[in-house]
Amino acid sequence: MDKIAALQNVPMFEALSDDNARALAETARVAEVQRGEFVVQQDSNNDSLYVMLSGEVRVFRSEASGKEMVLSREGPGAIFGEISVIDLDTRSASVVAVEKTKLLVINGSTFRKLLEQNSDFSMSMLVSLAHRVRRLTDAAHGLALRSAYRRMSAKLYEEAELQDEHWVVKKRMTHQLMADMIGCSREMVSRMMSDLLRGGYIRVEGQHLIIVKKLPADY
Repeated sequence: MDKIAALQNVPMFEALSDDNARALAETARVAEVQRGEFVVQQDSNNDSLYVMLSGEVRVFRSEASGKEMVLSREGPGAIFGEISVIDLDTRSASVVAVEKTKLLVINGSTFRKLLEQNSDFSMSMLVSLAHRVRRLTDAAHGLALRSAYRRMSAKLYEEAELQDEHWVVKKRMTHQLMADMIGCSREMVSRMMSDLLRGGYIRVEGQHLIIVKKLPADY
């Protein structure tokens, strides 16, 4: 695998010169994880940055009670682990593979050295972090001020792709996963989904969920 090309296909690394990309790639390694396998675990010490090459992972926080809150699902081109690499603190969330996943693992000390030496790359990193903070701020706003139905509706559109005049959620979305993502019970999600099905707003084809017509504003 061309690790240099893999890095340069990620927006955050576009500012790297060929020499810097080569230096970073030389210390990086390719790792493969199977479905259900943890990449990192919350509160662990791990000085690595991860670049998604293929597959899908689920990023979540968990409580001592066992309750989980899904923060995001990430696919090829996504980056995670940069916060702990920068502040040298423990992992703020767990990351588990949803399917067979291939990752580029970058050593934390090499990454920090590159940030110190390359101002353009440092700015690119700041922009990437700013986008993530903005996304998390929007998510927190939704959890605090929107009803469970509005959170579910927003999440469906967020996960969907426009295809042949319909919005299609191609990623497998169980009711439990949706509940973990929007912060409510699985039973509530099941009830709301059933009502949308009966109302002709959505339909399910295999593992795809299709939004047939605009979802109602309120439940």
